[in-house]
Amino acid sequence: MSPRRLPLHDEHVRLGARMTESGGWTLPLEYTSAYQEYRVHRRGAVVWDASDLGSVRVEGPGAFALVQRTFTNDLRRAGPGRSQYTFLLSTSDGGVVDDLIVWWVRDELFVLTPSRPHAVLDALRSVQATGVGADCAVTDVSHDRVLLAVQGEEARARMAGLDADAARLGPFRVRETRIEGASGFAATTRFGGQTGFELHLPAAAARAVHRRLLGEGAAPAGLAMRETHRVEAGVPRHGHELGPGITPLEAGCAAAVALDTDFTGRDALLAAHRNGSRRILRSVLMTGRRPPSPGDAVLLAGEPVGTVTSGNYSPRHHRGLGLAFVRPEVPLGTGVTVRTPHGDLDGEVTTVPVAREAAR
Repeated sequence: MSPRRLPLHDEHVRLGARMTESGGWTLPLEYTSAYQEYRVHRRGAVVWDASDLGSVRVEGPGAFALVQRTFTNDLRRAGPGRSQYTFLLSTSDGGVVDDLIVWWVRDELFVLTPSRPHAVLDALRSVQATGVGADCAVTDVSHDRVLLAVQGEEARARMAGLDADAARLGPFRVRETRIEGASGFAATTRFGGQTGFELHLPAAAARAVHRRLLGEGAAPAGLAMRETHRVEAGVPRHGHELGPGITPLEAGCAAAVALDTDFTGRDALLAAHRNGSRRILRSVLMTGRRPPSPGDAVLLAGEPVGTVTSGNYSPRHHRGLGLAFVRPEVPLGTGVTVRTPHGDLDGEVTTVPVAREAAR
């Protein structure tokens, strides 16, 4: 099957993006270079197309009950006008089927942005079949919109030209908006440690917004830049630190799991951890510039103690950096060897994310 194209695919090609295949999509990898786009994000503003994510609307009197019962986090910690990170878990092993953001737009309207919308739709409808949220509509609207991310030091300034009220929102907020004559949603994020924005707009309006942002000084950014920031920030990604057989507790995401609520996969999650975790997610900061790669073994005194899940060069730390699942008994600060196909690398097991004082 051919990879799917983003609604703004032609825009990215026109801008000279180098494209890549990821998760069944053709996505912009980089326009200039990951490092240049990283520097723009730190000092200015970047915009990227996140339309490979899905969009699912849950609307009606039972919307709260349905979302609350399906996913791991507790919506009572949020409230209308806020967003929340959460998980859909497997009922067989408590592993992560998907991680997603829930936008609680208003009392009876939620917009979900999953990576795997079909799995999320199936889970919601399965819960509805039990009678929970049977009086609300669940609709996949992924094909009717574009998701744009506006991020970086100057993101608020760029957003102010589109929606001044949205530009003033605090972290993890969401509001309905009207931009370029079209209705949509605006939400705030904390990508890379800075407040940024995500826009959910019809394709025609999104195309105009994308061109407008670039005309006002924002730079287009691709997947490579996002991956650099993700590894630095220690954010788990499905297929790397999240996925079948990997629980959110192992991935360091306990804050998004409310064990005192009832959610899909709760019993399986508790069963998986009844005997204690077999692994924990850590950063591995290399002594040199070469990064590790997914699948590389982490060794202590020649014995395997973990496996690298993601790796990249870190401009912030000026060294190679990886994320890895390691045995819980390996202390922070332990020197380890990472075995790569091109030779061994020395590194240190440290926190997720790496503390700034660890950088040289």
